[in-house]
Amino acid sequence: MIEISSILEWEYINYVIAVLIVVLALSAARVCLYIFEIYLERFAAKTKTKIDDIILEAIKKPLYIIILVFGVYLAFNYVKFPFEELVAVKILFQIVSVLLSTWVAYRISDAIIKEYGYELAKKTDNNIVDVIIPVVDQIAGILIAVIGIITILHLLDIEITPMLAGMGIAGIAVALAAQETISNMLSGFTLMIDQPFKINDRIILDSGEICEVKEVGLRSTRLYNVIDHAMITMPNSDVSNMKVTNISAPDVKLKVRIPIGVGYGTDIGKVKEILLKIAEEAPEVLNYPPAEATFREFGDSSLNLVLVVWIGDVKRKIEVLDYVNCQIKDRFEEEGIDIPFPIRTVYMEKGG
Repeated sequence: MIEISSILEWEYINYVIAVLIVVLALSAARVCLYIFEIYLERFAAKTKTKIDDIILEAIKKPLYIIILVFGVYLAFNYVKFPFEELVAVKILFQIVSVLLSTWVAYRISDAIIKEYGYELAKKTDNNIVDVIIPVVDQIAGILIAVIGIITILHLLDIEITPMLAGMGIAGIAVALAAQETISNMLSGFTLMIDQPFKINDRIILDSGEICEVKEVGLRSTRLYNVIDHAMITMPNSDVSNMKVTNISAPDVKLKVRIPIGVGYGTDIGKVKEILLKIAEEAPEVLNYPPAEATFREFGDSSLNLVLVVWIGDVKRKIEVLDYVNCQIKDRFEEEGIDIPFPIRTVYMEKGG
């Protein structure tokens, strides 16, 4: 009876010690939280760098939980459990510790990238920074999560080599299935690095459409058709592979060529004078660079000239063409200048 009483008394003492450990852990966690809020955070606020503020804010709550978990883990060593259950409990606490560590790492990584990466994106005009920073943030979070999962699988004695091999095969299959998306993403990075155009630049596509660049994303580019008042979304691979004329570079002026044909025998000097006068009177045509009228070639049925004018807004191109062409028709009719239509002479042989 004395031995049984001694055993029960010793077990009772162990339970008391376990409870005391939990209470001490809770007290230590609260003291730690108090030190963080009263001393460490105030000290970090006085420093020039924000790294210490970020780290303290990221680890404050997880550290509180880690101290509690560690205290409970120590307390379980004083509680009598079957060996198998004790091992399971220890593994459980190890898994919880890995999860908490992963959470801390993610919070620190996310806070640093948001504090410095997004601030850098705001300070730079390079559009690639705006796109890359969120991607880096997401990739960092995924890598930290993967490392945490692999560590937990190792604790559970689960062989990860076949899983990694399977993931590699699955990754290849996904890459083949999503090769168009990957191609668009790579083309998007190419457009951001080479910068053939910037946001709000005016460009002319292969199709002849005049568009304003609104957004260059990872998968597609959004363009505003300034003539048709329509928004166009094009895959980045298509934009990267086509010929794009940037009419905003080196400046926003647009050079417009207007071909004119007059009949043989017409006074070219007089025609040039009329054309330059029309360009001078056109409301949307710039005075500098000055307009030019050039005798270009002897055509089959006409003397071909070209009037070159500069306009300040590409949206006015059609308006300028309409005005100039109407004025040319009216002035030429007033001056008796003939605008010939194509003539073809056909000779037919008589049958002998």
